[in-house]
Amino acid sequence: AGGIPLPRYAAYGASKAALAMFSGVMRQELSKWGIKVAAIHPSGFRTGIQGTSDIWDKQEEELMENLPEDTRKAYGDEYLLGLKSYLLHMPMYCDANLSPVLNAVLHALLAKRPHGLYTPGKGAYMPLCIFCYFPLWFYDFF
Repeated sequence: AGGIPLPRYAAYGASKAALAMFSGVMRQELSKWGIKVAAIHPSGFRTGIQGTSDIWDKQEEELMENLPEDTRKAYGDEYLLGLKSYLLHMPMYCDANLSPVLNAVLHALLAKRPHGLYTPGKGAYMPLCIFCYFPLWFYDFF
């Protein structure tokens, strides 16, 4: 999420991008002292970060009550209320088995020569490659 734009993940993606940049700079700067820094960029895994339906019901209610009318009209109720469905259905496409991520963390911590970047999980690297090597219109369509 920190390397490619994902709809409805602006704040989450921005925080991941900042961490990715920080990790990259630290890897470069600390290497002269023999300190190794590894970044782990996993694909989608079920972590529960999207919350529960009950939490979303409360947040949805609060959002709709407090959102200025012009903003509500600009985005439309369908978009605003669709966020809950979108985020709560994401785990269906994610892996419940976290062992690839744990194995990457273990390797990064214990290897004599850890990788600078780990991309555990199915397809973690493919969207980034498509984003980097294909025209933007193709990525946006995909």
